[in-house]
Amino acid sequence: RGQGTAGRLQGHRQLARLMSAFAAFGMIAATIGTAQAMPAPSPLFGAFKAACTGVRSFDGVGAAATGAGWSEITETKADPRVTAIVAKGRDAMRKEAPGASISGQMFRQRFDGRDVYLVTSRIAAKQGWWANGCRAYDLDAPAAPTREAIDSWVGSAPKTVQANGPASKRRWEPWQPGVSLEITYVPRGHPLGASYGIQGLIFVSQSTGGF
Repeated sequence: RGQGTAGRLQGHRQLARLMSAFAAFGMIAATIGTAQAMPAPSPLFGAFKAACTGVRSFDGVGAAATGAGWSEITETKADPRVTAIVAKGRDAMRKEAPGASISGQMFRQRFDGRDVYLVTSRIAAKQGWWANGCRAYDLDAPAAPTREAIDSWVGSAPKTVQANGPASKRRWEPWQPGVSLEITYVPRGHPLGASYGIQGLIFVSQSTGGF
């Protein structure tokens, strides 16, 4: 029994470190009221939601993405900036959970004349815990929708907000049962772009379990 408990605790620690690898900003608690659900600020929001809202059931994410207009591609056909971000995340997973099973797919769709990439991922650790992810990268987005438009689309204000100058990350937990949502915007030329290789508008839907 003691070994089982130790394994679960170790799994918790590994998952916490894994999730922190994707954090770029300091956390600021948000205590804002709820907002009425409104239409998507742009078609990208709807296509992301259709693909990623069910990320907890990972086997269905690929079909959901295709149904929402995303086309599966190989990493060799993706924007090198996206493949670099994915490679960093994959390396972090392997370091934090040696021997874990890692899988996923990459998709592409055009919005407003820009290529946007959708990346799915699943890590299943030997200890039994797992983490599913579904991310959209609009790296050339010229601007982010207003906070009011985003919060209205989600249907509530975020649970937390992280900020670094004009860059921000807004997090809803839960977004759906067992699923969290993060929407990040990093303007072109911001220092975080050089430090972490991210810019533009980035969506992240995640689900974890197996503890």
